Amino acid sequence: MDMKDSQKFTEVIFRNIRDGIVILDRDFRIVDANESLTKWTGNPTDEILNRDCREVFHEQGKICPHCAAVGVFETGQMITMTQKKNNQDTAVYAEVSAYPIKNENGEVIECVVFIQDITDRMLCHDEVLRLYNEVTQTKEYLESIIEDSADAIVTSDLNGIILSWNTGAERMYGFTKEEAIGKYLPFVPEFLMDPEWENNRKIRNGEVLRRVETFRKRKDGTIISVSLTLSPIKNVAGEIIGISGISRDISEKKNVEKELVRRNQELSRLFFISSAMRGTLDLNRVLRMVLTAVTMGDGLGFNRAILFLVDEEKNVLRGAMGVGPASYEEAFHVWERLSLEKKTLPDMMDEIDTGLMRKDSFFDKLSQSIEIPLAEETSLSKAVKEHKQFNIDDVGKEPLSDVILIQQLGTRAFAAVPLISRNKVIGVLWVDNYFTNRPIIEEDMHFLTAFSNHVASAIENARLFERVKFAEQELENIFESISDMVYFVAEDYVVKNINQAVSKRLGKLPEEIIGKKCYEIFHGMQQPWAECPHHRTVETKEAFVQELEDPFMGATFIMSSSPIFDVNGRFMGTVNIMSDITELKTLRERVTKTYRMAALGEVAARVAHEIRNPLVSLGGFARRLEKQLTGGQKEYADIIGKEVGRLE
Repeated sequence: MDMKDSQKFTEVIFRNIRDGIVILDRDFRIVDANESLTKWTGNPTDEILNRDCREVFHEQGKICPHCAAVGVFETGQMITMTQKKNNQDTAVYAEVSAYPIKNENGEVIECVVFIQDITDRMLCHDEVLRLYNEVTQTKEYLESIIEDSADAIVTSDLNGIILSWNTGAERMYGFTKEEAIGKYLPFVPEFLMDPEWENNRKIRNGEVLRRVETFRKRKDGTIISVSLTLSPIKNVAGEIIGISGISRDISEKKNVEKELVRRNQELSRLFFISSAMRGTLDLNRVLRMVLTAVTMGDGLGFNRAILFLVDEEKNVLRGAMGVGPASYEEAFHVWERLSLEKKTLPDMMDEIDTGLMRKDSFFDKLSQSIEIPLAEETSLSKAVKEHKQFNIDDVGKEPLSDVILIQQLGTRAFAAVPLISRNKVIGVLWVDNYFTNRPIIEEDMHFLTAFSNHVASAIENARLFERVKFAEQELENIFESISDMVYFVAEDYVVKNINQAVSKRLGKLPEEIIGKKCYEIFHGMQQPWAECPHHRTVETKEAFVQELEDPFMGATFIMSSSPIFDVNGRFMGTVNIMSDITELKTLRERVTKTYRMAALGEVAARVAHEIRNPLVSLGGFARRLEKQLTGGQKEYADIIGKEVGRLE
C-alpha cells in the first residue's frame, strides 16, 4: 500500500470510527476532529475547529481531552484516564487516551486524543463489584453461622481428610482446629469405620443422609451419641468433591430415653392425652384433659389434682378446676373407669365430659371456691413468685403449708409445680395422694415438671385463642351491625370483604361482590372512577373524604377511604365507608326552602305593615271628608274610604 492509499485508509478510519478523536496542538487548539466527537461536545465538528478545547469542554462540564493532553505534552508518553460526567442525572463514563505526535527531532508538537464511551463497561463493573460484595457478605454471614453454630460442622474430602472444623466441633469432640484439619476422621470410633465407608459411598452417589443416630469418639476417648446429617459438596460443574457433616450431641437425650424406658407405658398414655390437648383450643376442655392426665391410673397416677390460675387483678391464685374422687368409695373405681386401655380418643373425650370427672363434680366445685392470696408467704404463693416447685411430705412440719388447703381439702402431703409460659407463671398445678397415701417421689416431680411445661403452653394458647376469638367476634359483630356500607378494597381495586349493608344495598350475595373490581360493583364502570375516594387514596396513599352523587347507585353519599398498611409500611388497600345522605340532602333542601319562605313571609309582613299605616290615615280622613262634603265630592270621598277599607 503506497503513501496515498495509506493516508486515504487512515482518513476513512479517522472519519468513521465510533470513538471520538480530536487532535490538539501545544496550545490545546483543536486542529482536527472526527464526527463522533459531536456526541461529546454537542456541536458539529466544523464549529469547534481552531478553538481552544478548554472553551469547548471545560465550560460545559463535559468529558475533557485537555486533561489527558497536558500529561502528554509534559511527559511525551501516552496517557490514559477515565472521566465521568452526568447527563440528565445519568452517569456517563469515558476512557480518554492521549498519544503524542512528534516531529523529526522527537519533540511533541501535537497529540491525538481518543474518547471511548465505556459507560456500559463501568456499569457492568459496578454491578460485578456489587455482586462481589453481596457474595462476600453472604460468604462471611454463612461462615459466621457455621463458626458460631452449637452443632459440630465438619467438611472433608472424599477420602475422609478433614478440610474445615468449626468451634462447635472443638467443643463437642475436644480436638482443636489445628489437631483435626488434615487428619483422617479422628472422631470416628474404630468399630464404625466400615459403616462410615458405606456412608461415604452413598454420599459419592449424591445421597443426603439426614438425622442418622450414631456414635462418635471424643479426644479423651469418650463415646458420645450424635445425630448426624451428611450431604455432598459440589463444585460449579456439579461434581461431588467433598462431604459436609453436621453433628448434634444427643448423649443426654439418649440417656433420658434409657431412663424413661421403664415408664414407657405411662408416657404413651400421657402423650395420648397431650395429643388430644393440642387438638382443642377450648380452655375448659384443655384444663379437664390436663387434670385427667395427671390423675388417671395410666397417667401420672395422683389421687387428686387442682389447676390454679393467677388472677392478676385481685393478686390471688384462684382454683380454676379440680379432678378427683369425693370419697374413698369413688377412689376405688374412678381410676379404672378412666383407664385409656383400648379406648379411642373420642371415647376418652366422652369419658371426660360425662364421667365422674365431669366439670360439675363435688371436688371441682370445691376447688373453684379456693382463693390463695399471693401476698402471703405460702408454698403456692412462693411457687408463683419464685418460679419454684414444692414437694411437701408433711404439712404439719412445713411452715409454708397453705392453711386453706389443709382446712378445705384435708391434705396431709402435696406437691405444687408452677405453670410457666414465656418466662411468666400463669398458674400452679397442685396434686396429692389423699386416698392411697403414696409418697410423691423425686421421679414423680420430674414427670410433673416436664408435663407442666406442655400444660402451660396449652393453657396459654387456649386463653389467647379465647381472647382472639372474642375480639374477632366482637369486631365481626361491629362490622356487620354498621348500617353504613363498609368494604375493604385491595390496591388492585379488588373487593376483599364487605358488611351486610353492602350486600343489602346492592341486592347481591357476598360471593357475587367479593373478588370483583370495586368500580364495576359500586360505579358500574370498566375503569376506576376519577372521583372515587379509593382511587384517590391509591394514588396519594392518604385518607380522603368527599360528598359524591353516584349516578350508578342513584343516591348521594358521604364516602371516606382510609389507607391500610402492613407492618413493613407497604400499602395494601383501603377501608371504605359509604353513608347514604340522599334523604338528609332532601331534608336539608326542604329546610333551606322553608327558611326562604319564612324570610319571604317576614318581608311581606313588614311591607304590609308599612302600607297599612298610611292607609289608616287615608281612610280616616276620607270618612271625615265624606261627612263634610256634598254632591260629587262626597261620592269621591266614599269611594276612597271603601277602597282603603278593602286594602286594609
